Amino acid sequence: MPSRILCCIFNHNRNAEAIAWSQRLSPWFDTLILDSGSDPRCEHPTAVPLDNVYYSGLVNEAYDRAVAGGYPWVMLLTSDLQIREKDAPRLAEAMREISRSVNVGLYQPSTAWRGRSLPQSRCHFTGRLRPANFQEGWFHLVRTDLLAQICPIDTAVNRLGWGIDLALSHFARLAHLLILVDDRIRVVHPGGSGYNTEEALRQMRAWHATLPGYTSPRHFRPLREPIRYQA
Repeated sequence: MPSRILCCIFNHNRNAEAIAWSQRLSPWFDTLILDSGSDPRCEHPTAVPLDNVYYSGLVNEAYDRAVAGGYPWVMLLTSDLQIREKDAPRLAEAMREISRSVNVGLYQPSTAWRGRSLPQSRCHFTGRLRPANFQEGWFHLVRTDLLAQICPIDTAVNRLGWGIDLALSHFARLAHLLILVDDRIRVVHPGGSGYNTEEALRQMRAWHATLPGYTSPRHFRPLREPIRYQA
C-alpha cells in the first residue's frame, strides 16, 4: 500500500537522534530528515540539507513536500523527542490507522510524566485515544488540508514557530475535526527550547493577530465524538 503519510523529522544538531527516528519510521512510511542548518550536516540518505530555517521554515518545507507528493497526511516530529524502541511499531500502527480516518485533524502520542509538556499532553492512563482541545508542536500527525490553513507561515513575522500548534488546533475546531492524544503510547519531550522565550511569545502573538478570527483553542472544550473511518 502506498504511504498516505509523509514523515518529516525536524533536526538541528541532533543528528544521531534524527537518524534513529528515520530508521524507526522508514520501514512504514516515506520519511525525510529536514536538516535545519546542522553543523556538521546530517549525513543520511533520507536527510535534506537546508539553511537554518527554524521551526516555521521547517513546517513550510514539510507542507510543500507533502503537497508535491500528494500525501493526505504529514507527520511533523522534532528530533529531540524520545521513545522506547518497543513503542515505535505501536506508534507507526496507530498513525497508519488514524490516516484512514475522515474526522480526525490532529493526532499525537502522550508524554511520560517527566520532561517538558503541558498537562493535556501527559499520559492520563486511560489506555485509549483521548480528545484534547489543543496539541503541542513536538509531534503532529496532521491532515495536509488542515496544514494548508496556516501555510505558508510568514517567517518574517513568526520565525521561531511558537503558536503553530495552537493555530492548527483552532482550525481543526472550526472544521469539526478531532484532536487526539494517545494514552496507549508515551514519549518524552526534553526540557529547554534553546532560544529566548519572550521573543518566541512576541512572534507568536504577532502572527496569531494575522489569522482572521483566531481564538485560542484553550478556551474551548474538546470535541467528543467517535472516530469515523473510510469505507
